[in-house]
Amino acid sequence: MTDSIQATEAVRVASNIRQLTVAPLLGEAINRISKEASVSSLFN
Repeated sequence: MTDSIQATEAVRVASNIRQLTVAPLLGEAINRISKEASVSSLFN
């Protein structure tokens, strides 16, 4: 699961769910889009 929305307490304490940050990926995608560069390589 990503950290794009706040996790519930049940998700935070679950040992089988990891929360991953997507901020660097979104930032790089926005940067590439603003420069009219490819973003497809970010998702390989």
